[in-house]
Amino acid sequence: MVHRVLDVFLSSTARDLEPHRRAIHAELTSTGLFHCQEDFESQDAGAVEFCREKVKASDIFIGLTGQRRGWEPDGDNAKRSITEMEHDWAKEAQCRRYLYVAPDSFPVPGDLRDTDEQYERQQAFRRRVMDGGERIVSQKGFEHPERLAADIVKHLPTQLVTSELITLLRPELSPQSPVSPNEQRLAVAAAIERLTEDEDVDLLALAKNPNIKLAGLESKLKTRAETHEAEGQSSIKVSAEYWRHIGALAFLHNTQKALTVYEKAVSLDPLEPEGWRYFGELQYRLGDLAGAEESFEHVLALGKSKADPKTQAMGYMRLGLISLAHGNLPRAEALATEALRCADAAGWQAGMARAYVNLGNIHLTRGDLDNAEAMQGKAIALDEAAGNREGMAAAYVNAGIIDSIRGDLDEAEEMQRKALKLYEYLADKSGMAYAYGNLGIVYHQRRELDKAEDMQNEALMLNQEMGNKRGMALAYGNLGIIHETRGDLEKAKKMQLESLALYRKLDSKDGMARAHSNLGNIYLARGRRSEAEKRQRKALTLYQELSSKEGMAATNASLGKIYQIKGDKTAMCECWHKARDLYLQTGLPNKVAEVENLLKLNECGTSCDTADRSRGI
Repeated sequence: MVHRVLDVFLSSTARDLEPHRRAIHAELTSTGLFHCQEDFESQDAGAVEFCREKVKASDIFIGLTGQRRGWEPDGDNAKRSITEMEHDWAKEAQCRRYLYVAPDSFPVPGDLRDTDEQYERQQAFRRRVMDGGERIVSQKGFEHPERLAADIVKHLPTQLVTSELITLLRPELSPQSPVSPNEQRLAVAAAIERLTEDEDVDLLALAKNPNIKLAGLESKLKTRAETHEAEGQSSIKVSAEYWRHIGALAFLHNTQKALTVYEKAVSLDPLEPEGWRYFGELQYRLGDLAGAEESFEHVLALGKSKADPKTQAMGYMRLGLISLAHGNLPRAEALATEALRCADAAGWQAGMARAYVNLGNIHLTRGDLDNAEAMQGKAIALDEAAGNREGMAAAYVNAGIIDSIRGDLDEAEEMQRKALKLYEYLADKSGMAYAYGNLGIVYHQRRELDKAEDMQNEALMLNQEMGNKRGMALAYGNLGIIHETRGDLEKAKKMQLESLALYRKLDSKDGMARAHSNLGNIYLARGRRSEAEKRQRKALTLYQELSSKEGMAATNASLGKIYQIKGDKTAMCECWHKARDLYLQTGLPNKVAEVENLLKLNECGTSCDTADRSRGI
């Protein structure tokens, strides 16, 4: 497959950057990868409309922002320059944007000076670009137009190859993964740049023919890593860097290989937080929460030792996710709040948005929907301002889940549809599958079971195309619940067994626990109380191994229901008392109240909840 030629719109501010624009145009055109559009030279209403349509039709927008204002078309109340308009149109069109801003020291020839008013408007535009959460590629290279052009022509093919790799090799990652697509992109791009700098790959050839042989790329990096390691202590840190590059590629498609590689990297360079961070992410993915917690403690400690608030924010954020998995909501909230504080101190808007999402999920777990919604709203606002489509999609998904719990199913559907549209734009099949699955849950709540099944089958098909076992397991589980609702218990059992088998292959204790609990519900509906108890006991053991208080509480609540049907009041009350105590420890007052009511109705004293938190729908 040969990569199609991409339309690039090259926008620059007036004559102070004219040499740079010419050099970039020539370099881009020479690659054979890009068709380069430029601003229309006329200065009239037709030119404005021409530029608007060209920007909206482009695949890539390159914005060069200098010191001079340039043409300000008539009729715009904000007195924007044409360059400022082009910037805004590209953002509205969700075009891939790469922004280069000349440094404050960049000289402007004396004959190109603006009026004081124009100068102030241009400085305001520059501040808006720099301070508005935009991803600025660079402020370097402006002293030499040819150097800037060469940097851009190196950067764009790297991004193309990176996107291709992420699209092809990301099956194991959920859109709710602690590692965002943007973070994946940065790590993979760094590996591609290293291969290019070492002249181990021809970047343009790779970009033109994106049937990339990943094993070959990893092999070249491994050879470099081993060579540097053999050179002794003076090259150990460099060797570790190469192992991290291999890990960034393996992270996309082979969890066990990536785990081994990052373990090697942290053993060689234990003072580099990136190695510990990704080592922890892989341990977290595999359900090794104790190991992940230790790795993220390393990240936090290194961030503190280097007075690096962004690294501290990452450490706090990941430790908070582990506390949430354990059901320790007070600690999870405290850690997420610290993550937000550090991200704010670092000016890291994407991190702030992620912290708000995590805080929203904590409030959602507590049943505090108002605060959950407020946190997701703050995340959406930050991501929209930064043009972070991945973050917006994830926040829309979470907002839709809140709406579905409230019973506002029309709004829930709209939020999931917004997320789906963004994931489609991003060509993120994992995200699309996740949105389809959530739409299936909304339709299940409406008892539109045929539509619910269609959505879950769409999710299953996408996950099968990617080989995403985790996503397949989730879809099978949700399909099982739909069949159970229909009363087709045999088909429901088959789906849950498919889900369980996949979770076993992944060694996902949390997933296996959910599947066992769902099977327990099916056996109970069939009157097979002993088998139902056996399944819930298996789920309980797994939740105990994970130290998941919420999971343990829900399973004890389900066991209490089984003993209620069996007529074993002592066992019933004991399970519900355990559930109550666990829900109290996790800070879930609504759940405490539900089980307290059961205990009161059944004359047990006081305790917890029969709501089955293990179910996907």
